[in-house]
Amino acid sequence: MAPLIPIACVLLAIGSGSGRSGRRVARGAGRGRGRGGNTKTSTTTGRGRKRYTRDGIKKKPSTDNNDDNRQEELYPLPPLTIPNGPRPSYFTCRHSYEHTLIDEIESYVDSSCDCKVVTSSPYPGLVRVEDDDSVLPTLYDPVYALQCLPSCVVISAESIKGFAREVLSALLGDGTDDNDATIDEQSEQTRQQLRNAPRGSLSIHPLVPGMCKGQTNPIMQHRSTKVSEEISKLLKKSYPAARKASVTTSDDDDGDDVIQSKEERWVLQFMLQSPNIAVASITKSKHIGPGINSYWPNIQHPLGLAKVDIVERMPSSAYRKLMEGIECMGIYPTLKTTVVDLGACPGGWTSVIRRYFSDCKVIAVDRSELDPALMNDNMVEFIKGDAFTYQPPNYEHQDYWMISDIIAYPERITDLLKQWCSNKWASNMIVTMKFQGNEPDLNELDTAIQVVKDCGYVCRVKHFFNNKNEVTFMVSSVVENEVVRDLDVDIVGTQMYPSL
Repeated sequence: MAPLIPIACVLLAIGSGSGRSGRRVARGAGRGRGRGGNTKTSTTTGRGRKRYTRDGIKKKPSTDNNDDNRQEELYPLPPLTIPNGPRPSYFTCRHSYEHTLIDEIESYVDSSCDCKVVTSSPYPGLVRVEDDDSVLPTLYDPVYALQCLPSCVVISAESIKGFAREVLSALLGDGTDDNDATIDEQSEQTRQQLRNAPRGSLSIHPLVPGMCKGQTNPIMQHRSTKVSEEISKLLKKSYPAARKASVTTSDDDDGDDVIQSKEERWVLQFMLQSPNIAVASITKSKHIGPGINSYWPNIQHPLGLAKVDIVERMPSSAYRKLMEGIECMGIYPTLKTTVVDLGACPGGWTSVIRRYFSDCKVIAVDRSELDPALMNDNMVEFIKGDAFTYQPPNYEHQDYWMISDIIAYPERITDLLKQWCSNKWASNMIVTMKFQGNEPDLNELDTAIQVVKDCGYVCRVKHFFNNKNEVTFMVSSVVENEVVRDLDVDIVGTQMYPSL
């Protein structure tokens, strides 16, 4: 059972609600697509309530501009959850796209009944969803969400060990009396499933709201990490899933490691909202593809964020989008792959392939030449021409990838995907679809997804942290249960934030 909470803390939690004024949406409301895209969020109450160091220690006001005295505002706290009561879910997104994510969630709501979903954005890059009627599907995967924290508990504690005990009590029913009538049924069911989970299948992600904006040194990160370490320590006593797995690999004739099958994977996410209020979620992730390592929620990168910055000069900053796409897919070109880069100039995406997959040949198609270094690369074949009319040679006997970051109307990208998928010109594709103005065309997005699936490809679309008014298609012909060669899970990026 949860300990008694100070009256002031309870009053603050109740008074602040779930952040911004909640948007209550009946089924069928908000059916207009793409409404309010790329709109910055704001809070109407409670902003600037307290200021803390990154370790969660309150600081005195400072009038100078020294970075060492940098102070940040915390937003209103969520109300605490109770056993067997409603549990909110959280989704993260690129900051300034909170309303776009909310609109996408609302557009999913069916008009067939009077069920309601309440959405709000308590922090930049974070959306809270109250779905008491279970309108949304289990482990719902919106395009504009980087990560989900499903079925969260909101708990309170004063110390690191206190937080760890409260998390295990609320999420798994650990430390509670089995005969207690108030024991949470969902927690008890999760506990039984986790006890049977494979050794090493649980990842723990310590989180704080500032990470949603990609901050390098967000407040309370140290405290969140310490709590997560304590949670891991306690879990290892009773749950093999929290213990380190033994590493076993099998080799094929070429001496390369091969992953034989998808495995059961779990993720526990712990996010501090203040030094003594936190939300926590634990769930078995769903393999969602494409790629044998592609799970939702993301098990590899906290908040779905991979570090994609490169120190060396690159022809353009657009290279980050391709790196995020490759990391999310978890599929990599092999030595026999030829990568076709459509609309390649000035060469940001071609540079990624040549940097990380140096044995892959790249066919770069554009009306303008690439960066001189790439034009002089023997593994880069430049073809001056129209990217929309290019056809790869000998595609029946050659493994092609197609990547594209073309600036074009969404309808043309749909036609491009249809051409390549219907003709089976490539085994894997990463393609961006750019939208006009400030609003995404979700209708055209749905059309393109259906076109790809009708051609027999697996398709997933994401708005990554480095996407602006565009989304990235990840397309693969690889069958889910097929053995997939994995060169190196971290070959492109590394984690921006640590996990346990």
